[in-house]
Amino acid sequence: MKSIFDEKKFDMAVKEIMTKSVITVTPNTSTEVCAKLLIENRIGSVVVVDNGEKNVGIITKENLIKHVIAKNKRADSVTAKEAMSSPLITASPSLTIIQAMQTMFTEGIRHLVITNSEGKIFGICTDSDVFKVVPQLILLEQEYLKLMAEDTEHDESLDFAGYCDDCREYSDRLIFSQGLYMCSSCAPEELIESNV
Repeated sequence: MKSIFDEKKFDMAVKEIMTKSVITVTPNTSTEVCAKLLIENRIGSVVVVDNGEKNVGIITKENLIKHVIAKNKRADSVTAKEAMSSPLITASPSLTIIQAMQTMFTEGIRHLVITNSEGKIFGICTDSDVFKVVPQLILLEQEYLKLMAEDTEHDESLDFAGYCDDCREYSDRLIFSQGLYMCSSCAPEELIESNV
């Protein structure tokens, strides 16, 4: 099965959508300071780095809730080291947005720290960054498939994954008919039987 997301021309890298300025704290920084940094900068996380600039963890709003608020602790008495998620999950700037999305889903995270080849922080990509561009990628996929069908002789034996042009539901197997890509629920019955 083919999807436009497999095509190299649509493999946008995370470096194109990430936030380049990343706020860092030390392991001994209080969670009170971390919380203030999140609020003042309107961000969802700060990266914890040790004195040698090694990335050791991340503090998110969820960490503050879980390790401070839910335990009824004073934020000025809990350190970043005690509340952070560790080890830090990082990725290369060349990682595609689709790969970043898969990594976030697999790892159960919302903030992916982007590092260069030396392990230095290059930026951060969040689920919000990804959600801003994924709808555009889906539209690009649909337009590409339509153009491909118009410009070339279409091989109806090929399966494509994507969103149905008729009902807008995602399908692992779209069938091309009358210039549209349709799921098996929307495509004419005779086309479904001929494509089995």
